[in-house]
Amino acid sequence: MKKYFILSLLIAFSLPLCAQHDNGHHGRKHKEVTEMVGNLSAAQKRKIESISKESRQHVDNLRKQQKAVRDSIAMYMELEGDQSAALYPLFDREAAINVAIGREMYAGKVRIDEVLTKEQRAELRNAAKNMPRKKK
Repeated sequence: MKKYFILSLLIAFSLPLCAQHDNGHHGRKHKEVTEMVGNLSAAQKRKIESISKESRQHVDNLRKQQKAVRDSIAMYMELEGDQSAALYPLFDREAAINVAIGREMYAGKVRIDEVLTKEQRAELRNAAKNMPRKKK
């Protein structure tokens, strides 16, 4: 009975994490920055595309690590007995990866903001605010 209770708790706590797995767009459809800001120079487009590509690659790498950790957690959760010694470090690793993903996404945003003018940043914020939301 205790095993099922713990499994239920893990599932309940994992669902919000899975919902956050939408590539950081918080329910919004993905659209490139270069499509959301109309008056970018060629140099700005190149810089933004480079930043976006680099950030996307880093996040993709982190998400692969995240999947491996989640697969390990699932494996240990199915075993009999107390698996705390193996699971607790995996929970910590999963949390650290989530933090790293959030930080990378924010760092990419900051780097892109540095390329844009004040007016372009305002246009980007407005376009992002008005984007249709994904259905979950």
